[in-house]
Amino acid sequence: MNELINAYKETDFVVYDPAIVIKVSQANSLLDELLLKNQATAWAYITAWNPYSELTDKNLNEERNDQLRKDIRPYKFFEGEGVGSDLSWEPEKSFLIIGIDRKHAIEIGKKYRQNAIVVGNIYEAAELLWIKE
Repeated sequence: MNELINAYKETDFVVYDPAIVIKVSQANSLLDELLLKNQATAWAYITAWNPYSELTDKNLNEERNDQLRKDIRPYKFFEGEGVGSDLSWEPEKSFLIIGIDRKHAIEIGKKYRQNAIVVGNIYEAAELLWIKE
């Protein structure tokens, strides 16, 4: 399990536009600016790809992420991908969701059977939040 947690910690959580790279345990001034611009203080970075870190068919991953996109429509969100240091693992399409509280982010992450999500608040370091029970 430590290996998996380290893999998450070494991942670049990329936002395409605006171009932002979120790293676990690091604050991010570009992310803070985006939050301020949108009058938000909290955020989460979530994917529906590869439930419980089990490699899943790309088409199924895309379908799951399309459903996730529908679930987060009430929020402002930005597309991106999680890019791990293990290049054999394909980047996972993901979303930066702003204005979402931690409780709802956890519910969404659990719905899509994720081990962990990345969450944060303005002016604070990104936090890896293990949600698998």
